[in-house]
Amino acid sequence: MNFLKNIEKEITCFDIKFKEALSTKATILHKITNYLFTSSGKKIRPICTLLAAGLIGGLNEKVYRGAVLIELIHTATLVHDDIVDDAQLRRSFFSINTIWKNKISVLSGDYFLAKGLSLAVKHKDYDILQLVSETVEKIVEGELYQIEKTKKLNLKEEDYFKIIKLKTAVLFQCCFKIGGSLIKNQKENFEKFEKLGLLFGMLFQIRDDILDYRIELVNTGKVSGNDIKEGKINLPLLYALEKMSIIEKNKVYRILRKKNNTKHEIQLVEKLVIKYKGIDRAMVIIETYFVEAKSIILSFPESRYRVTLLLLLDFLINRTR
Repeated sequence: MNFLKNIEKEITCFDIKFKEALSTKATILHKITNYLFTSSGKKIRPICTLLAAGLIGGLNEKVYRGAVLIELIHTATLVHDDIVDDAQLRRSFFSINTIWKNKISVLSGDYFLAKGLSLAVKHKDYDILQLVSETVEKIVEGELYQIEKTKKLNLKEEDYFKIIKLKTAVLFQCCFKIGGSLIKNQKENFEKFEKLGLLFGMLFQIRDDILDYRIELVNTGKVSGNDIKEGKINLPLLYALEKMSIIEKNKVYRILRKKNNTKHEIQLVEKLVIKYKGIDRAMVIIETYFVEAKSIILSFPESRYRVTLLLLLDFLINRTR
């Protein structure tokens, strides 16, 4: 993500504050946090917080604390998700639960969550704490709703969008709202941030769905078919199912219900998704969100933060992992 050179100082400052927030004398936690630093992701969510604040000239210590809190919460949810999904890898590295097993992983996730809450309370950032608490509540609702729909395999288009809004988009929305927390009296701009966060989150998740298919995975190193293995119907598959014959649908449902799938079975589903242009239809949705998000960003005054946010938007819809 070379375009982030525009905000190198801000990211360096964030990294320092994030490491400070995770400092601990507990031996196991120290090892885990060090491991997380070496296998850290793109930090897209806290970066969104910083860029949103930058758009309105509001970067300050409170915004950085909000960005750190967001990353702590996100890290906690990822650790817990890997336990629930029995995931062995995270960003091409072994997941925490693979190395330290489930009990320590659960406690580690709880630790990151507690650290974030403690940071907010210590500085009396109660408005940010409220935003994050409401967001975590929605994320859990989304996870449980997805589990319910996955078991029944009766997902509809409106169900899908409800799930990704709750599971993914509301956290992005929270990032932008924290970044814009200094302009609460400017209702119009604050509403722009609310909308922008949802758009970023929705297109991020749909792109993630598309990346689950082999055709999009040439030379990326990303493992395909994870959603199929977990019995989940993502957007490309949902659209493809609408056009499949009864026989094809039944084959797909049998594969989704199995606990363990063969490589051939996963490829069968992937071929059907490609055959019925599920990926193409999902890309149309992404493009719609992209155009709307770009329009909102361009409504803010020109700055290096606006340039960087536009480049980040481009990155999100074109990313390969």
